[in-house]
Amino acid sequence: MQTLSEIRRLLSRAGLSPARQFGQNFLIDGNLLDKLLSLAEGDGRDIVLEVGPGTGSLTGELLSRFERVVAIEIDRGLYELLRDTLGDRTNLTLIHGDVLSSKHVINPQVVRAVEPAARLIANLPYGIATPLIVLCLKMTWRGLCRIDRMTFTIQQELADRLIASPGGGDYGPLSVLTGLLGRVTPGAPVPAGAFFPKPKVASRILRIDFDASRAARLADVDVLAKLLSLAFAQRRKQIGSILKRKRCPFPVEDLEAALDEAQIDLSLRAERIAPEQFRSAANSLRRSQDDSGGGVAQ
Repeated sequence: MQTLSEIRRLLSRAGLSPARQFGQNFLIDGNLLDKLLSLAEGDGRDIVLEVGPGTGSLTGELLSRFERVVAIEIDRGLYELLRDTLGDRTNLTLIHGDVLSSKHVINPQVVRAVEPAARLIANLPYGIATPLIVLCLKMTWRGLCRIDRMTFTIQQELADRLIASPGGGDYGPLSVLTGLLGRVTPGAPVPAGAFFPKPKVASRILRIDFDASRAARLADVDVLAKLLSLAFAQRRKQIGSILKRKRCPFPVEDLEAALDEAQIDLSLRAERIAPEQFRSAANSLRRSQDDSGGGVAQ
């Protein structure tokens, strides 16, 4: 675990400073880093993916505990710093680049490096956390490269959305998707002062375990995602209003039948509808597509 003075020294020696555009806030509380690792569990044979390793504080701990670590760093300066300080570790694969090729695709180089399965352990930069979590869940549901467990530190706002139940303002598409594909274990809260530089908000440690039995009940993750996007686009309106939306990705008669099958009251707002009801409606829409010979619109 690197202390604040060690992180400052490493950055100064490399002529670097924390870059706001990359969400660089380095965890400097050793007790909280231990809690992150303790929640992650796993055995030493796991392949671990770390996103945004920074100066390598967490990376060094991972290398001592796991058979192989794949770390991807977008910042060229920090990538070179890591290459100089940890590049001789035989169980480290260090990649320079963005973990996301686009908002909808994980960097293929990363996927190749960790396939067929890996665990994600990281202090996630806030800007990429949501799409990365969603893509890992979707990729695992499809049976491609499996990310069966994700343990990370994220901003409290996002943590609240991941663990939200129906009826609250934090409940949304991410809450539903996570609830249908995984199990969330809340970890320790992380105050802003545990990072350098100090961010404006608090964070929290969380773990998501992919739940294969729950996931098997979902017919099509892409249909679900489209339904959730439609339902929550105007979350203050009654769910029945989606039947009148322009550019609806589903035939209106199929959508109406799906809502009825899922026993969704059209007078409710999306935030009042349980994940299982969204799953039922999405499965009905998938069957309608199959019956009509249509595919899933991308």
